[in-house]
Amino acid sequence: MTEMKPRQRVLTALNLGVPDRVPFMESAIDEILQVQLMGRDNFTPDELCEKLGLDAFGYDYPATGGELGTGEVARGITTHDVYYFPKRITFDFLPPWIADKGEGVAGRSFIKKGLLTDNDSIALFDKFLPDPHHLARYDIVSDWISKYKKDYAVFARIRLGAAPTINSMGFEELCYKIFDNPNLVKEVHRRFSEWTAQVIQHLNKMDFDFIWAADDIADNKGPWFSPAIFQEFFLPYMKIAADEIKKPWVFHSDGNLFPIMDDLLSLGMQGIHPLQPAAMDIVKMKEDYGHRVCLVGNIDLDYTLTRGTPEEVEEEVKQRIETIGQKGGYIVSSANSLASYVKPENALALGQAVKKYGKYPLIID
Repeated sequence: MTEMKPRQRVLTALNLGVPDRVPFMESAIDEILQVQLMGRDNFTPDELCEKLGLDAFGYDYPATGGELGTGEVARGITTHDVYYFPKRITFDFLPPWIADKGEGVAGRSFIKKGLLTDNDSIALFDKFLPDPHHLARYDIVSDWISKYKKDYAVFARIRLGAAPTINSMGFEELCYKIFDNPNLVKEVHRRFSEWTAQVIQHLNKMDFDFIWAADDIADNKGPWFSPAIFQEFFLPYMKIAADEIKKPWVFHSDGNLFPIMDDLLSLGMQGIHPLQPAAMDIVKMKEDYGHRVCLVGNIDLDYTLTRGTPEEVEEEVKQRIETIGQKGGYIVSSANSLASYVKPENALALGQAVKKYGKYPLIID
């Protein structure tokens, strides 16, 4: 088979075709790990792709310093200049958590308290949401795409609205409000989804190859909401944003999605990520849904990438490619992201194993 460019390889797999080899991409790589891998902090996205053997990039990079400005901010910030004029390289277009947040480990935040708790709090949308039609961010990101894209696939990260709703109301408060004030829940979700839908209108015109939408709605046991609740309070509003997407796209949620998989696939995505080994049987997923959607992920983050050896990473990648990669429609990725606690040698082994075993036609000894 003729060798493909990384962009063509990714798009072929997302369309359930058979590329020249199994693609490899990540939804995110923590900046601490990026710097460890590169040995410096002044690299560019394409250089990181070359180092790891990635076929696509998006997310955030530390190359130019300054605040990221992804949009997920709170604590009373009323200016949106950080969002409109990001100083560090980012391909994120995320609405803010309207919440009181604290700083966690390695720059990750945690939610102290959601602020959208009653009808009056709806006014906070005017304070926190940036203007989705402000052109500065799109122009800046377009310039980064033109500089660093080369032959790689480039994706924008968004949220369809479920995750901002859950985090901005607070999980417990949201559960009460589903019964005590259902219209509030629907209004909050509608506003987040409509903001993203307006952002997507601009992303459709940019040189992105695909879009990665992340909205965690499950844990290892199953979805956080019954199918009936999901169908009433989440699916119609996620669809507001999904219907605007005119490019291929991947949906991300941790956890076991099987009980709502048919509902999810009605949104029209081309890929499902991350298919955690502890939560989802990827063989069953391939058998039941592999003809409908590309499978992205399933390389274990609980042990293999974080506590295992490069040899164990290689063996797991080999097994996934052998069992899931046949006939295409599979993209290797971690079972969430390459977090700061992933061993650098294991991250490198991941990409090396894909190149070693992923060439079609698959002949694995």
